[in-house]
Amino acid sequence: MISLRCLSALCLFATCVPFTAHGQELHKTDAQLDGLSGPVQSVSSLSMSTDVNWQQPNGPTLVEPIWCRDCQYDRDGTKLVSGQLTEGTFYGGLIQLVHDDAGRVRDRYLYNAYTAELERHDVMGYVGVTEQKIYVGGKFHSRSIFGYDQNGNQNEWRSFDRSGASTGYTLTVSAKDGSLLRSSSYDKNGLLSHEQTYDPDTDTVHFTTYDEFDKVKLTWTVVQGKLTSFWRLSGSSDQYGDNFTEPEGEGSFDRFACHSDLQCDVSHIHYEYLDRDKHLPLSAEWRDAEGKLQLASYFEYDVDSYHNWTRRVVWVWNPNLAERTLLETDVRAISYWNQ
Repeated sequence: MISLRCLSALCLFATCVPFTAHGQELHKTDAQLDGLSGPVQSVSSLSMSTDVNWQQPNGPTLVEPIWCRDCQYDRDGTKLVSGQLTEGTFYGGLIQLVHDDAGRVRDRYLYNAYTAELERHDVMGYVGVTEQKIYVGGKFHSRSIFGYDQNGNQNEWRSFDRSGASTGYTLTVSAKDGSLLRSSSYDKNGLLSHEQTYDPDTDTVHFTTYDEFDKVKLTWTVVQGKLTSFWRLSGSSDQYGDNFTEPEGEGSFDRFACHSDLQCDVSHIHYEYLDRDKHLPLSAEWRDAEGKLQLASYFEYDVDSYHNWTRRVVWVWNPNLAERTLLETDVRAISYWNQ
């Protein structure tokens, strides 16, 4: 889900945490980030899909994927194996950890399980990755460095190509609790490309994008969850920032899809959950501005003693389906470390 409060670029595995205006989920283990609870040692998943024609538009995800189908973790919840077993062949990554004298992970290497080639090397700091190198076909491709403030919130992300030239960077300012106050992204030439700010005193979010001449391409403001202004350069096509999602109460979100005529279509998405941690949605319904149901998904679970699901049945609905229709049935075997 690309949220108004989370308009950050996609992150590679375990390199960064999405910034939100209400705080970051810092210091979660890899297992927890995969939606798992308890001392999980391994997960093995099987998904059986139907041929039902169901597709949702861009926006909040109504059916979450299985984030890690076939994975293994150490006793601390750090991922050691990540991928998917298909017809007897494992496709994914094997992770090698290097610890310092105090037992803390110092380096993390990801190897392609099929080719055995190195794909990524992470240098680990006290609160997260400080440097990441990406390899393609076993050869060095690009590099990123990450900085953190005194509270452990990520405040810098710089990327470079194989020659060492900058490909862009993002600077952020956060409150002590992790709430994002400002995020500014720059292109390879050091020019500001987009910026988002949040004022907690007035609950105001402001977002702006710029062209290569430092002129505004798009800008909008949301105050207390309500869109108060939207502007886009005349004649411009759909672009980053003209669709966004704003939290609207417990389990509810407003989706804004804005157009070149400066009008915005508003829809509403609401989730109901089985658990307090909101890992297991029972339903997700997407309605238009008048409240008419447009899309929906519904879930059934079998859960174990750690509240991890071992069987999940997913039903969906759209106007082309006469009734709720089975989309997929997922099962997974979970083993745990002995405590």
